[in-house]
Amino acid sequence: MTHDQSDRYAIVPIAPGPVPKEAIVVGNIDQVFEYIPQSVARDDAMKELEAARFTHEQIAHAQERTRAVQVLMLNEALDRLTTRQDSFGTRQRERRRQAKARRDAAEAKRIQDALDALPDPDDPHAFIPGGELHSLPGKEEAAPLRAEDQGNLPNELLEGVPPGPATHPIDPDPDKGTVYPQPISVSLNKD
Repeated sequence: MTHDQSDRYAIVPIAPGPVPKEAIVVGNIDQVFEYIPQSVARDDAMKELEAARFTHEQIAHAQERTRAVQVLMLNEALDRLTTRQDSFGTRQRERRRQAKARRDAAEAKRIQDALDALPDPDDPHAFIPGGELHSLPGKEEAAPLRAEDQGNLPNELLEGVPPGPATHPIDPDPDKGTVYPQPISVSLNKD
């Protein structure tokens, strides 16, 4: 069997540095032999790949089981939280009801005490101290109003306000010459 001398290959170590442009495979001896079928390096690489695939499947299965367990735990935690929230709401409503009952009882007691303090309506002498006629104190008299008293408004609020109604309007500032119109009579009867 003769071999064509132009179709020859060699696997030889190369020195550190740039890789030759015509190199097909570059790496250590195991990496180079991985491309040769039925070599020990290729068998080792295939075993590693299969172990990685098996490990990946195990991890995916474990993650799926973990997710299922986590979903169950989350649902249980939500159930506990909902139960606690419902319980808290019930306790709050009960506290409010009790507080309202205490307020209502205090108000009823105050009203009953006020009613008990009133004189007996069946006893005709209960409203008169000692049962005798007596005089009551009079009301204080209010001071009479003066015509010039127009209220307690500050002077700055009274600027530009026309005077109160009168027969002859008085101009508050004669230098400005303000004139006030005379009232107009309006009849609402049809003629």
